[in-house]
Amino acid sequence: MTDRLPVRGAEAPLAIHESRATPTVPIDVETMRRTIDRALALRSTPLELEELEDLTLLLRGHINLLLPSAQAATDKLWPGSIEWCCGMGRLSTVRFHCEQTIEASMLTAPVQVSRLAHDCQWLLEGHLARQK
Repeated sequence: MTDRLPVRGAEAPLAIHESRATPTVPIDVETMRRTIDRALALRSTPLELEELEDLTLLLRGHINLLLPSAQAATDKLWPGSIEWCCGMGRLSTVRFHCEQTIEASMLTAPVQVSRLAHDCQWLLEGHLARQK
């Protein structure tokens, strides 16, 4: 069994709320992009587990801000349509990734952070597309 690192400042993995409301906090697109870029560059630079924990917290926070509008957009689709099923499936996967505890392994932790970065990127792209 592998050890799991608790994320600093949290007793358990951060849960993603099922809120259907759109966020009232402004979305800081540039900060989110910098966080995503840093997380996706993990394999090119050596990292400490502490930095992986920090990136995890940042990505989870960004995802938590973006999820309500993505959920609201998906809820507007015709239930049962291909688009609705794909959207609901992806949102479920994003929530699942956010609830995972970061592994205390330098092999698996970067992969987990990379998954969160891709999830955040997908949510941010959808958010920006809906703003046009």
